[in-house]
Amino acid sequence: MQTFPANPDSLSHPVTLLDEEGTSWVLHRKRLDLRAVRRLVKDATTPVVWGAMGGIVPRTATDAERPELWARIKDHYMGPGGTWSTGRYLAHEFRAEPGKRMLYVEDHC
Repeated sequence: MQTFPANPDSLSHPVTLLDEEGTSWVLHRKRLDLRAVRRLVKDATTPVVWGAMGGIVPRTATDAERPELWARIKDHYMGPGGTWSTGRYLAHEFRAEPGKRMLYVEDHC
């Protein structure tokens, strides 16, 4: 999966991400509400990409990791619905044709 020069939240539109399978994903919504993040993490048909190092080094999360990721995100989310002052994670929605969605989580450690 390609890396970003900066975290997706700070990049200008259009932001695209090419995954290992050759799918081109386009940033659709930045700074998702925590409720939307929960819904997408729990939706097994939605891929979750974990962006380490502030969101610039992405990797696809495994199905086994998803419950652990939600447990980490829910109490330390710095987007809408989260705790801005102690937050560490920020999530965005990417889309690809036809009708595919992907959750991208920035980890600002």
